[in-house]
Amino acid sequence: MRKVLSKVGQSTLEYVIVLTAIVAAILFAATQFIKPGVNRIYDETGLKLNDTATVFANKIGISLNTTGAAAGAAAGAAAGAGV
Repeated sequence: MRKVLSKVGQSTLEYVIVLTAIVAAILFAATQFIKPGVNRIYDETGLKLNDTATVFANKIGISLNTTGAAAGAAAGAAAGAGV
């Protein structure tokens, strides 16, 4: 009886190992084939948002090319000017 239970346990373990390998292969494929497409969509969306923000900023007369402390000072000046 004990030998039969051992074989059933062994068979179940083999199924679990095979299933794990299949899931790992699917996850690997997803990172290799799906991720670049998703990254491309995010990149295109970011570029469109940046272009739209630039057009809007140009229409209201502000510059988006400031960085760091200059950006904070420009924001403060814009807030003080009532823009």
